[in-house]
Amino acid sequence: MVHSEDDNRLSDLRKKIIGLGETSHRKSYYPQLKGQINELNLAMRALQESEKKYRTLVENVNIGIVRSEPWEGGHIIQVNPAFCKMLGFNDEKELLDISAADLYLYPEDRLELLGELRQTGKIKDRKIVFKVRDGTTILCSITLSTEYDPNGNMILMDGVVEDITEKERRSEALKQANNKLSLLNSITRHDIINQVMLLEGYLYLVMEQIKDPEELRLLQRMEANVMSIERHIMFATDYQEIGIQAPQWVNLLDALTSAMVPVDKALINIRIDVGDYLIFSDPMIGKVFYNLVNNVIKHSEATNLTITTEEEENQLLVVFQDDGIGIMDKSKLFKKGGSSSGYGLFLSKEILSITGIGIRETGMSGKGARFELVFSQGQFKTPV
Repeated sequence: MVHSEDDNRLSDLRKKIIGLGETSHRKSYYPQLKGQINELNLAMRALQESEKKYRTLVENVNIGIVRSEPWEGGHIIQVNPAFCKMLGFNDEKELLDISAADLYLYPEDRLELLGELRQTGKIKDRKIVFKVRDGTTILCSITLSTEYDPNGNMILMDGVVEDITEKERRSEALKQANNKLSLLNSITRHDIINQVMLLEGYLYLVMEQIKDPEELRLLQRMEANVMSIERHIMFATDYQEIGIQAPQWVNLLDALTSAMVPVDKALINIRIDVGDYLIFSDPMIGKVFYNLVNNVIKHSEATNLTITTEEEENQLLVVFQDDGIGIMDKSKLFKKGGSSSGYGLFLSKEILSITGIGIRETGMSGKGARFELVFSQGQFKTPV
């Protein structure tokens, strides 16, 4: 087939436009362009593979995932199968035409969440009651985040939703059972303490009338046993309280100051010189502080006690240092009834162990006792 002069000029122009003509200055760039196209294809395939993995993860996870429009009257945009199942829907299509507010038992909750999101941009573990398709309700823990346009306006609201209905029911049932058990134990201990007090009174009256030394010695032993029973009951009272309340962040200085209120200041001079710290501990930490001071008063023969803080190797030490006689035999410290300190140090160690706080005695005999509470990284911080 013979090409006309116009055809030849058109073909030459086309080659120049795409950079393949003999007279094109871009022909030499073709290998680079081809390489870039190959790289782009590889990147596209990698992106598609990544999206496929992400989609598989979203669809197979047991936690509900939902994306919706972040304004009043906004609709559901996308959900995963777990969210559909959670609310009694068969598939995503059945939810796309529903107003997001209609899923809330109390629609005003969504408005409150939207208002908070505008302020903070994120909400974590908020408890919300959702309506199930069959008319029942479920309690969920919801975490929300938002996406914004270039002007800073919210354009998407993403949520991760967990059904915690059964978990909350079990927790409440366990709480009720513990409350009933605690009440029963409290009543029982109260009744036993009353009987012990009566027994102590009768023993005192009998001992006043006994003149025989041997009989008096036997009665004194009986009195000591009765007092031991009373101490056991009081220990059980304190021990039962350990772990009842969730650990929390408390101000170290405030906790120490409160713990020192019942201490007889005439018996020992206490100086508190601690840094500005928050500590993560069982709410009974004040009992630990009191036990340590009470132990000094009872056994150390000290006149001064200094409470300080030190940081070393990412740890915080809260140090109780006295100027007493020190502790010669440390082998029985922190053991239940294993030393002259009774149950106090054992109880203190148990309270501290709930949140992994260590306790040790590093003093030297004759130079005073030194108790150190050891807070690891993550168990202490400075107030913001």
